[in-house]
Amino acid sequence: MKTVLVFRTTNRGTWRETFGGMTGFAKSAGWQLQPVDARKARPDFRALLDFWHPVGVVIDASGGTAFFKGADFGGLPAVAINPEDELAGGNMPAVANDADEISRLAMEELLRLAPESLLFVGWFAERDWCVARRKAAQKVATLHGMSLRLVSPEPGDAANPIHFIECLAIQIAALPKPCGIYAVADDVGRLVLAASVRLGLDIPGDVSVVSVDDDPEVCENCTPTLTSIRPDYRGLGFEAALVLKRLIDDETPPSVTTVSVAGVMRRASTVFLRRRDPKVAEALEMIRLHACDGLRTARVAAVFGTSLHTAEDRFRAATGQTIGQAIMDRRLSTACDYLRAGRSSIEAIANFCGWTSAVAFRKAFIARFGLPPGKWAH
Repeated sequence: MKTVLVFRTTNRGTWRETFGGMTGFAKSAGWQLQPVDARKARPDFRALLDFWHPVGVVIDASGGTAFFKGADFGGLPAVAINPEDELAGGNMPAVANDADEISRLAMEELLRLAPESLLFVGWFAERDWCVARRKAAQKVATLHGMSLRLVSPEPGDAANPIHFIECLAIQIAALPKPCGIYAVADDVGRLVLAASVRLGLDIPGDVSVVSVDDDPEVCENCTPTLTSIRPDYRGLGFEAALVLKRLIDDETPPSVTTVSVAGVMRRASTVFLRRRDPKVAEALEMIRLHACDGLRTARVAAVFGTSLHTAEDRFRAATGQTIGQAIMDRRLSTACDYLRAGRSSIEAIANFCGWTSAVAFRKAFIARFGLPPGKWAH
């Protein structure tokens, strides 16, 4: 079996999804994927090539490219995932997240809450992906007749987040409210939330926040939880393997292949309730997390500790819909994310999203969108 080396540079749990996308392609190509940890030290590339005799190389550069500048792969086919400019180009094609689509979805999430002002919070250093997301967000803001204010942490703020939180609080306090804040990544988004909470602002009433990456370890442990744009990590891995296969077959792939976004993982930082009710917020979190696990109205209503009728009344007063409608919305939204990714069959999506059969899924989908899921996806 032929070996492909896969260099890992990120600590994010999403690495497993990207690697899983590669695995799906590797099986059909007859490859063995050999991961190499490049998070803390520069690998000995020549020794690795001599040991494994690989047919190709994939670099998941999401965690940085410093160790790969000037890397010598002996002329082997090589592909980079989310690289900086100095690593991409030449003989190393790139597979990357679609910055335009990421920013479009992020800005759409904020604009639906009708903010009076918009703020973009960048990364700790000027990176190509940060610049691309910022420029795309500025275009959306201009399209809607609004200005997008910009702020970025200093390089040293990564090691001293308290300083940045204090500086950011001053910036947020001066913004007209309600304001919408687009944080370029989850690690920045959590600091935005911390600054907003420090000011005693209502989230999302005064400040709504959306970020990028959908890293559950970050987003689920923020207070409140953090809405995030979810890249198609499996799609990144799959496309990287596909591009590598083309290189191995002496074909010429595009210099950059962009991969669409999986969707918006909506959490408390952008979920606006018509009426403040902690039990409704708890019920919405349960629906977000478990709607696709066969969740029933009665289980959600039990959160309120009241009768089903009273629970439904409180939920409808705060959200404008019934508990059952909210569960169905979440299931259909998740199904749409799978359909956009284009990696799963209709039967599999039905199962993933809590329907007992593909027939039941199609019926619910047509009732909502007027098209069967297969036609909707295309």
